[in-house]
Formats: sequence, structure tokens, C-alpha cells
Amino acid sequence: MPSAVEPESAAAAAGDTPPVELPVDDTPPRPYVVLNQNVDIEIDFAQQRVHGRSDILIAPTADVSEVFIDARQCDIDVTQITVSNCEVEASYHDPCEWADTPENYEWTASQWGIRKHRMEPLLHHRRKEVSALDHDLKCCTPLNGSIKVKLPSVDEVVQKNRNAQRSDQQDVLLNSDGTVGGYRIRIPFKLKNVSDGLQFVGCDEADIRYAHVYTRHSVEPGTASAIFPCIDDPGSRNSWKISITFPRTLGDAFHQPLATQQQQTKSSDAKSDSRKRKNGEDEPKRSEIVLMEDDKMLEMTAVCSGYLTGEVVHREDETKKTMTFEIDRNKAAKHIGFAVGPFEHVDLWLELRSEEDDTKLGVNAVKVHGYCLPRRADEVRNTCGALIPAIDHFVLTFGRYPFESYKVCFVDDMVEDTIPLCAFSLCSTRLLVPDDITDYEVETARKLVYSLACQWFGVNIVPNTKGDIWLVVGIAWFLTEHFMKALCGNNEFRFRMKTMSDRLVEIDIKRPSLQDIGEHLYLGSFETDFMNLKAPLVLFILDRRLSKSSSSTGISKIISRMVSKANTSGQASDEVLGSDAFRRACEKAGNTRLEHFWNQWVIMSGCPRFDVYQRFNKKRLCVEMTIRQTQDIAYIKARPLDKNDFWRDVMEENHAVYAGEPQQAFTGPMTIRIHEADGTPYEHIVEIREDAGRSVKFEIPYNTKYKRLKRNRRQRERAMASNAKGNEDGQRELYYLGDVMQQADEMEEWDFRDWDEETEAKMDQESYEWIRMDADFEWICEMTTNLPAYMYASQLQQDRDIVAQQDSMLFLHRSYTKTGPHPLVSTILARTLLDIRYYYKIRLMAADELPRHAVHEPVNWIGLRHLLKIYRHFFCQPGTDIPLPNDFSDRRQYWVQRTIPEALSRIRGEDGRCPKDARRFILGLLQLNDNTSNIYSDQPYICTLIRSLALCLVPDEKKSKQQKTMSFAFDDVDEDEVMGEAPDSEPDEFRDLVVEEIERFRRMDEYSPSWQNCFTTATLEAYCILMKAEIIPKNASLFVEYLQDQNYDLVRIKACECLIDVGILDNPVCVRFILFLISTDPSPFVRDRMFKALCRGFGSIAIGENEEPEKQAPRQPAEDGLIVEQNDGIIEARKKAKARKEDLSVALAALREKTTDDENLQEAIWNAIDSSVLTIAERINILELCSVLFEEDQSLLLKFKYPTYWTVERGEKNRHKCLVTFKRHLRTKPRKPYATQPPPPKPEPKRTITLNLNRNMSFSTKAATPSVAQPPPPPPVAPSAKSSNTVAPPKPTVPSVKQSAPKEKVPLPSAKQPASQEPKEKSIQKQPKQSAIATSSRGVTPSGSQEKPKTGESQRDSISVQPPMRPTIELQQPEPKVAAPKTNGSSVQAPTKHPKPPKRASTESDGLRHSKIVKLNTSKISRGELEKLGKRSKPKLPVTVKFKDWNRLRERKDDASQAGSIRAATKQRKPDDKSGVRNSSTGPTEPAPKVSESAPIMSSPTAISSNNATAIPGSSSQNQSSQPGGSGGKPRKPLPEMRKPLPSAAPNSTPTPSKQPPPTSPSAPKGLPKFKIKLKPSNTGSPS
Repeated sequence: MPSAVEPESAAAAAGDTPPVELPVDDTPPRPYVVLNQNVDIEIDFAQQRVHGRSDILIAPTADVSEVFIDARQCDIDVTQITVSNCEVEASYHDPCEWADTPENYEWTASQWGIRKHRMEPLLHHRRKEVSALDHDLKCCTPLNGSIKVKLPSVDEVVQKNRNAQRSDQQDVLLNSDGTVGGYRIRIPFKLKNVSDGLQFVGCDEADIRYAHVYTRHSVEPGTASAIFPCIDDPGSRNSWKISITFPRTLGDAFHQPLATQQQQTKSSDAKSDSRKRKNGEDEPKRSEIVLMEDDKMLEMTAVCSGYLTGEVVHREDETKKTMTFEIDRNKAAKHIGFAVGPFEHVDLWLELRSEEDDTKLGVNAVKVHGYCLPRRADEVRNTCGALIPAIDHFVLTFGRYPFESYKVCFVDDMVEDTIPLCAFSLCSTRLLVPDDITDYEVETARKLVYSLACQWFGVNIVPNTKGDIWLVVGIAWFLTEHFMKALCGNNEFRFRMKTMSDRLVEIDIKRPSLQDIGEHLYLGSFETDFMNLKAPLVLFILDRRLSKSSSSTGISKIISRMVSKANTSGQASDEVLGSDAFRRACEKAGNTRLEHFWNQWVIMSGCPRFDVYQRFNKKRLCVEMTIRQTQDIAYIKARPLDKNDFWRDVMEENHAVYAGEPQQAFTGPMTIRIHEADGTPYEHIVEIREDAGRSVKFEIPYNTKYKRLKRNRRQRERAMASNAKGNEDGQRELYYLGDVMQQADEMEEWDFRDWDEETEAKMDQESYEWIRMDADFEWICEMTTNLPAYMYASQLQQDRDIVAQQDSMLFLHRSYTKTGPHPLVSTILARTLLDIRYYYKIRLMAADELPRHAVHEPVNWIGLRHLLKIYRHFFCQPGTDIPLPNDFSDRRQYWVQRTIPEALSRIRGEDGRCPKDARRFILGLLQLNDNTSNIYSDQPYICTLIRSLALCLVPDEKKSKQQKTMSFAFDDVDEDEVMGEAPDSEPDEFRDLVVEEIERFRRMDEYSPSWQNCFTTATLEAYCILMKAEIIPKNASLFVEYLQDQNYDLVRIKACECLIDVGILDNPVCVRFILFLISTDPSPFVRDRMFKALCRGFGSIAIGENEEPEKQAPRQPAEDGLIVEQNDGIIEARKKAKARKEDLSVALAALREKTTDDENLQEAIWNAIDSSVLTIAERINILELCSVLFEEDQSLLLKFKYPTYWTVERGEKNRHKCLVTFKRHLRTKPRKPYATQPPPPKPEPKRTITLNLNRNMSFSTKAATPSVAQPPPPPPVAPSAKSSNTVAPPKPTVPSVKQSAPKEKVPLPSAKQPASQEPKEKSIQKQPKQSAIATSSRGVTPSGSQEKPKTGESQRDSISVQPPMRPTIELQQPEPKVAAPKTNGSSVQAPTKHPKPPKRASTESDGLRHSKIVKLNTSKISRGELEKLGKRSKPKLPVTVKFKDWNRLRERKDDASQAGSIRAATKQRKPDDKSGVRNSSTGPTEPAPKVSESAPIMSSPTAISSNNATAIPGSSSQNQSSQPGGSGGKPRKPLPEMRKPLPSAAPNSTPTPSKQPPPTSPSAPKGLPKFKIKLKPSNTGSPS
């Protein structure tokens, strides 16, 4: 009978991981709003402390008795909190305390789950969002509500403010009905940890920078409340008044007066030092910062949101001053920020705006102020040069600036490049560049202009919900690109849009949609970067589509209307922007429906991919075109894991960031431009419709009636010679790019190739020059066509659109995999690079593509020759390799000069190495560089050459392996000839020269620092490249030297990245050191970049980037000494390596396998979480990293202190005094014994024994359950109180089974069938089980007939124990007690449980738990030993039962004995026996062994298969003719000696004398375990 398996959950059966559930915050919105908030802050630089007072004017919108206010990292005396001058009851609990480690916790990194659960109040919660429109005058949603303030009664407020002085009176808003309309809540506070909300720079002794402090900000709420108590809700907006008190000068900040004032201040300092500290007050920090006399006099200033209303000297301390700022417009707390330090002020609007522009703008001219640290004003003027024209452009194009002025402040250690605040932007000093560095001017201007554009959209106009954040961000980027187009030109704008579009198509696979991504911005900067990429592109193509409508100017006019309405209406609703309102405005302006557009690009995710097939039909004079969408293929295809995106994949997986629903078919208009034979472009607009096959077909008419212009070389030469506009055929000359070096001698000199005659013949037969898909750039898509290569060449040379030229270059890049290197392609690329009329980024694309055509076979290094000759043509003295002096005045040529060496360094020969000519040429450029006459710095150019030198030394591994494989020397090569070849020493000599040159520039940066130490950064990167390629030995100490805090932050970051790239994570000491740096570095920017580098390092380990499957595969040496590769092992290793690179779960498992047992790593990362330097967000990130690296341990060890008690001893006693000594002791024992309940013994695992006397039996630690097809069993009958459930079973003798004594727990094969026995029947009878309901409701009636046995099935005669219908045998406890009734496996009647469907069918207990097979050997146990064992257990009379008397046992009416009996069948039965007892054809009946009375009796289920499972009075048994186990049965399987047989006597049965005594056997061994037998009746009967 097959055993059943316990059913498991559906999720486990399917193998799916349960969905991640984020914490849910069900806190309802609070029925009050904030009308105004005043904040007074005083900053102490020497102690790095901040204290102040926050006054919040609350207006209830409903009956409310208490209010909740946010505050973090604050010390608040709740007794000092007042409401409208009334003392009130208040409470405060800092939520950041949940991040601290309790004293009694003993946990490690494996308990990350417990700590994460403890920090749950600080984690991101899923909360029902309240829109910004509903916030105004309705409600607010505090983040944590850590301050709970009870509001006073109306009478108390009125009485308290009636007699108060006017200066002390609070704002009391009394309604006409006598109720209070507003409460002024005053909360004094002190910041105990400023790392979350403020950043102090230059306030430590080791930090030599100028001291300053500024506020920190984040996308999600939580940072503003760490600066001052407030309602930290982005939708809650109100007016503000900020007063900041700080030292007047830098010397006052650190209590260092000038040398002339030191004598005067010594006495005052002594008095202040002698002051006694209050109880609990910390000892003041002693500042050891030494300032120069000039630095002491630097004036401190504050830059804050809003406009300045006053600056006064402090009334009590002349060394301090207070600056006050006000914000009239309602703004959220996240847009309030300030910076305090010795900043220099630069009037950008006076210095950079012309009088003509000032007059043109009039009153709309905006004042722009720049603030920077001392001696950097010139860099501010150079960097912010684009801000003045940008703000003027925005005012003239989109509308008036919403604030009075705009301030820009540059500070150190910022994580972000820019942070837009209200009328103010915090910017990083990394953006500041001198006027001789021009490499980063475009990108820097773009970042600064975006921060300015956020003043219109992002600060003044805010999103309505999180689903609308993308729209506000997208419009701000749209304004930025609009200005950058005017600043840099249309080519730069369109090239950037095309590049961004291609990047988006590549990464927008299984990513959230724009509407959903606002919910996940808290995960990291990668989500914000994706939104910054996609949002402006969607608005760009929307503007392109609306611009084609009649009388529509695109979305620029819509934006202008929104800005004007927000500036003039004064209603809060006009300062809130929602996606639906913007969509309606666009539909109204364009007079079109945008429902499909919105669904495809905003609500759903993904980008279209088009496959275009075109064919010209000469009969119908039309172009037949089929457009098929294939984005579903990219969605299904497995995406390879990248170490750079590893942390993003982990965070999205852990936080249930599900991919947006992919769009199966994109619809909309598309413009197709066909350049026909006469060169005239004809545009056709087609509609891409949704089709079941995702493909549409079009027939585009053909219009040309002229003869096609021939483009062979002779005609071009005649056209150039005659210089005429036309010829005798009336053909007109077309616009050509790349038509340089056309003369025969020039082509021969440059080795240029032309089209062959066959290709020119094909070109002459074409009816059109080329076809341009999506000519108006209305789609973000990937376009693949079947156009021939010469059409793309024509498009590159004749189409003036920069996007068309970029498409042609991308086609040449894609076609390389099909065509390989080709001299004609190299010619086209070289001419593109030579022609200065091309846009310079198209030329850079050509330079990047030429190295792929620089190979020896089959083009003979043509790409290498073209690159070298182009560089010599432009930048070297004629006829030599000596470079000309640098002249970077032409920026386009400078970028070409900088790109060609990089391209040369990527060329590889057949041996995998860079050719000697290319290597030597790059080294010569670096050694002979001359920048004496150049007005611009060559430092970025030198850094490029250093990196190129390092790259040219790195061999190509694939080509190197191929070369080694093909260069084996066999017998056909003369050994003397091979040994006679001298090794080439040139590569080693060149390597030494390169290392020497790199070291020279590294040393140069120590005595003559470069800009941002770029020389050191480039040399460190070069050393890292060489060490990874094993060109030079690894030297970690080289990078460790630059990790000191005194070095520039970019240098420290590069050193850390290089350490991780060279594989230092394998060293536990270095890992601890890096984690220590991440947790203690004072710069948040450095900590952020180091953490990202560490995540990339772990990602590299997870995907096995540096592991080779062939090395991991096992190899066995053969006898002849050769290494024999095991193909199966290599294939399996490659499969695992591929799975690690594609499946995130496999990669995480591989990573965890290497790190989960690393105790040093666990200790280091756990200590990092407890660092006081880290912010809450940084701690959460490290905790997320723990969940990736270590298996979760849900246990927790708690440590408690012993209680103490005191003893007193009396000492010497004098007349007037007595000496008493008190001693403190730890109480380690209780004072009195306590009655404790002993813990219940652990239950032994229940084991199921299935005895199959003919074949085998199974033993499992898992209780089997009935199969699905059988009804539930009847309930068991409770046994009598006198019966015992324990027995020490002896070893009975079964003479008919021949077996040897097996070893313990080792299954043996079944015994061979004796020759005297007939073959066993090959059928088994299926017997359904009875249901418990039928048994309890009516008597059991045996079935009149049974099913016929099936042929082919083995016949089984088994005793199976199965809860609740089979006996369960358990090990006996050391102290047998009357056990409590159990519901499973016991003899007490339990409620019927319907069996669950099994997970899968099984013939044995083959579940997830391990199963054990126990075989009982009953052949060598004597009756005397059985009697002795029976007497040992209990002094009761032994019972001997015949095997033929089972019928009488079946008719027994004793319910207790029947419920707890074991029924067994004899080996043989007589043919005339009608009781259903099994008989053998030969041999006498063997008697049963004698056991104790207490032993229950088991009946074989096959022996009474026609009877019911439970013997009930009045039920009858009936013999079954088809009962298995007849005369032809096989002998039972031998049972092992180590197990004792189950007794066969009932407790109350009368002993029956045995006819034949059993043979004697040696006594049973002592010390065998006893079993507790829980028995259930057989279920082989059939229901009536």
C-alpha cells in the first residue's frame, strides 16, 4: 500500500517566493494644518551643536484634543513645551533610538532580521497617500508624530493671554463662536546628533578646510525633522520665518581672538571655564584648530531660503550675530535650508548681465547671488556664467521668476551635485572649475541650469501625488534642455536626445513605469536617475507630436500658462500640478486625444522595437513596407546581470519593486521620409495601429519622374572639375559630407577604397537613395531595417540631420558582427573623421569605430593606418610623429585629438596585444607633450594619455588563448629551431617605460597639485588596470596610502575603488578596513561612493566575474601524465557560471555561500551599523547588505545584569563615632526556592513502521497521511486504563524465513522464495478506507464483494502503522508517566481530520524529511527470552497465542484492547479455515511467541481485509475469496536482528497452549531501546 505524504503549502509546491510586503502605516491624516512656523536656531561650531526653538501655528480643521509633530535626533524637554503660553502635557520619543543597540542584546550580523524588525518605525512604510490639494486647509500627515502635545481648553488659552504683555502674547485665533482657531506651539530643542540633518565641515582638528555648516536633504521626508521640529510632510506647506544665530567671524567660531585681543579675553575665558556644569551636561569639547590671523578675521555669513529681512548683533554676546529670513509663499519643510560659513559673495547679475539685457527685462530682471568659500570667487564666475542667460531665457520664454532673488552656495562634501531649495540652491564645490579647464563646462552648466529650472517646477509648483513627481521633474528638465538648445545649438540638443533615447531603450526592460516610480525613489539614486532619463524624453516626443498639430506650439505654451497662473492667482491649487490636469491641457492645446499616448508611455513601461522590411514594387510604383514590433522578445530574453546594477537589482527585489506591465503594441503616427532618385525627400505620415500580429503593412506611393543621379566616381570628378551646378542631363548637385581626399593621388596616399563595380551597379538600379524612418523624432524606439549598407552611407553623407547621421554610425557599428572588418567601411569612417564640417560628436563616433577595422587579416591594419595618419595630419609636424604644441582654442579639434589615442589603445592583433606602432605612438605623445603656448590646461588631456598607455598593455584574453592553442609545437617542428628563437624583450622594455612615465606624473602631483588631483586619480586608475591584467604585481599598499582623510575626496574614492577592483575583498583584513572607512569617514559623499564601490565588488563576486568555469571543473591526471578534462564537469561548471550571470537568486546564493560563515566580516559590518557618524539611511543600507550576505538567524541572546545587594560591616567604634563599611555584591542565586514547572520533555520524532512480510517495509520519521483517493479513517477507540502502551519486544522465531543477521539500520534484500512454495500472485487488491462519519453513525457492514486484483502489481502482506489508522511506535521516555491525551498517533479518540490532498503521489514516505528503514528480525528469539523480557517490564502472566486464533480476536468486544492491538497473520492457514487467516500450502502452523499480558495485539490488515477496520459489537466478518497471501505466497522479507518483533497477544486474552514450541535462540541483548506502541485498527474493510 503506498504511503501518503503530508500536503504542503501551494507556494512551496510551486517553488515561488512569497511576495515581499512593506510595512503598512494606517495612521489617518491629522485634522489640522500649519499656517506659519518660526524657527530660531543657534549654531556652535566649536562644539558642533545646535539648539533653538520652533514655534508652529496650528489651525484645527475639526475637533481635536492633541496634535502630533515630527522631530528626530533631538533632545526635547517636554515640560518646556507651551501652547499659546499655556503649560500643557506633552510626550516625546525619538524614533531614531530604535536604531541603537540595547545593552542586553547580544547579536551579530546574522540577526539582521531582528534588527530590521526593531528599526521598522524608521523604514519606508506603505501609506495611504493624501494629495497636495487635500492638504490645504484640510489635514496634514506627520511622518512619525514623535511629539504628542495635548491642546489646552479655550478658556485657559484666553485667560492666559489676556493678562500677558503684548510682546509675550501668542497668536490666538478666536472664532466668532468662541472657539480657538489656532494654537501657537513652542518647542525648545537641542540636536544630539547632527549627522542626519546637518553637515559640519572643517570643525575637526584633522580637517584643514574652512569651517562651514549646511543642511542636508533627501527625496523622502525625514531629514527636515532632524533639523528642527516641524510637520515633515511634503504636502503641508506654510509661510516661514528663519532666524539663525552664529559667530561673527571665523575666529569667534572657535574662540580664538586676534593677537591684540588675547590678553583681554583671558580673564573672561577663565571665568567661563570655572563655571560648574549642570547635572547630565556633557563636558565641552576643546577645539585644537589653529587659525591664521587673516583667517580669524573672515566674516561669517548665512545663506538661507527666502529673502533677508534683518541682520543684527546678538544682544547678549557681541561675538555673535543673527540673520533673519522670511518666506511669504507657502512652502514645505523639505524646501527650507541654509548654510553658514565664511562665504564670499559674488554679484553674478551685476558682473555677467549686460545693460541691454537689464533694460529689456525691466522689473523682471532677477538678482542672482553666488556664495563660495574664500579664494574661489573666480571659479564661481567661470562656472556660473550660464546662469544669468538661463534665468533671463526662462523669464522671457516661460514667465516671471516666482521669488525675489536667486542664491547659489557652493559647499564641500555634498552627496548630490545640486539641491534646489526655495529661492536658493546648494551646490557642490566639485562643480567649480577654473577658466582654463573647459572639458566639463557643458555638463556643469546643464546641472546648474536644472537646479535653476526647479525653482519654477519642483519648488514653486509641486506635484499633487507621488505618481505626479515624474511630470514636475520632466518639465524642469524640459526647460533645461530648451535653454541648452539655445546655448549649444540644435545639433548638440538633438544628439543628446538621440543618445538618451538609445540608452532608455536599452535599460527600460522590466523597470517600473513613470507613474509608479515615484513610490520607489527612496531606494536610491538609481531610481531617480532612471526618472531623470525617461521623463524629459517622454515630454520631448509629446512636444514633437503636439507641434505637428494645427495652431499648436507644443507644450512650451502650456508651461507658460501654468507659470503665469501660479504667479498671479494666489490660490494654492494653482501651485499644484497633477498628471490628469496636464494631460487635459495638452489635449486642449493640440486638439487631440492623448489617452493611448498616456497609457503607453506613462502608465505602462518599456519602449518599442521596430523591425522594418521594405521593397519597391515597380509595377505599382510604390514602396511596400511592413513594420513589426518585437519588444516582447527583449522582455522575455534573460538580461545578464551587471555588477554596476547589482545593488539596484537587490533593492528592487527586497522591496517588491515590480516591473510595469509591458506594452505589447505601441500606436501613434510615424513620419517616413523617402529620398527618391532625384534626391528630393518626400515625407509620408503613417499610423502605427494595434494589430493582433503586432505588424502593419503600408504602400507608400513613389513620386520621382526624373532620371536617377549617378554617383560613380567619374561623374563626381567631372562635377568637381567643372564646378557646375548641373550637367547636360539636368541633374542637380547634391549636398555631400565626407567628400574629402577624392583625388587619385590622395586616395592612393591614404589607402582609401571606393565601391566596387558590382555594388555600383546595384546602386544604379535602386529607385531611391535611402529611407528615413521616424524622420521627425517622435518615437523613443529601436529601429532595424533591411536597407543595404550603401543607403546608410548615402544617409551619412547627404542627410544634414544629426540624428540621421547618428543612425548611420550606429548601423555601421551593428553591421560589424555580420560583415567584419572591411576597408571600404574604414574609408568611410576615416573621411568622416577628416571632414571638419561634421558635428564633432559624429567624428568621435567614427574614431571609436575605427579600431574594430584595425586588424591584420583581412584588411592589413587599415584602421590603424587611418587613425595614425589622421592624427599626424591634424596634430603633428609634417612628415614626423612629433606632436605640435597644444592649441585647444578649437574645442571640436581638441576632442578629436583627445579621442584618437584612446582608440589606438584598443587595437589588438592576432596575438591579443596592441601593435607596437600604436603603443610607441601613444608613449611619444605623452613624452613630447608641449603646452607652453596654450592658454588652456592640458591636464585632462594628459590623464587621457595615461589611461590609454595602461590600456594598450592589457592583452585580449580571447585572442591570446586562440594564439596559444594554435602555436603548439609537435613532432613536425625541429626542436633546435624552436629553442633557437630568442624571446622578444620589447614588450617588457615598453612596460617598464610606461610604468616609469606613470610614476613620474604620480610624483608630480605631490609637489605641484593638479586640478582636483586629476594626475593622481588617473595614475591610480592606470595602476589598477595593470594589476587586474597581471601586467605588474598587485600592491594594495599603493592604494591604501591615499585613503587618509587629508587627501582630496575624489582621490580617496578612486583609491578605494581600485582596492576593490583588484580583488581585495578576498582579504578579511582589507574588508574590515574598507567597512571601517565607510562607517567613520566624515564626508557623506565619500561614504556614499565607497559604499557603492563595495556593492559593485560584492556584485562582481556574486556573478563570478573573475572566475573561470574551466578552472573550477575537476581534473584527473591520466596514467601517462596528461591532464584529462572531464567534459561533464566543465559543462556543469559553465552552466552554473551562466546561471550566476543571469539569475539574481543564483548569484545571491553563490555570494552568500562565500560570506555567510565569515565571522570577521560579520563583526566588521555589524560594528559599522553602530557608528554614530552614519545617518539613518546609511544604516538601513548596510542592514540591507547584511540580508544579502548572511543567512538570517531568528534567535537572539539577551544579557541581563545580576541584581545587586549591599552588606554593611561595623568597624571600630569610638566614643563619638562608629566606622561602617558598605559592600556591594551581585546576587547570583535566588533568595528562596521557587516552585517552577519543569519543562515538558521534547517529544521524540514519530516513526511510522510498515511491515511487509513478503517484500519490504519502510521506517520514516514523518507520519504518513492517507492518500487523496481514500476516505478518512474511523476514529480510534480509547483503550482501557489497565492496558499498557509500552513493551520490550523480544525476537521471535520465524522458521519459514531464511536470513542472516544484518547490521544495525542497514536494509537487507528480501529473502529468497523457497522451492516448495508456489509463486506469489502478481496482483494486489485495492481496499478503500472507511470514513469516520459512516463508522460513528451506523454499524460497519462488510462489503459483499471486492475488486479483482490487477495484474502486474506485486502482492503485499504488510502491517502498516499510520496515524490515525496505523500504530505509531515511539521511543520510551526515561521516566514513563501517564501521558496526556494526544490527538495524533494516540489511542484516545480525537476529532476527525479530513486529509489534505498530497503534494505528489509516492510509494513511500519520500517527503522532504529524511526517512529511515527499520527491518525486524524475528527468526532467532526464543520463547524463554520473550518471557524474561515480559517479566522485566511488568510482573504479569505471559500470553501465548496461536496464529490460527485471529478470528476469535477479531470477534472480541473489548473496545480498549481492539483499539490498541496489533494484528498479525500467520504464515500458513488451512484451506477450510473461513476466518480469513492466511495458510501456507506446506509446513505446519507456527505458534506465536509468549509475551506479557500488557502487550497489545496487532492484526494484519491483509489477514482480515474483508472485515472492518474497528471491531464493533454486532459486526460480522466474511471471508474473501480473492484475499492475497494464499497458498502461493512468497516468504516474507527477512527482518533485522536489532529490532524486536511486535507482540501478538491481547492484554486480556486467555493463554492458548502452543502445539509446537519454537526453537531456542540466544538471549536478546540488553540495553535495547524500548518502544511505546500506539496502535490503530486496520482499515482494509470496505464501507457498506
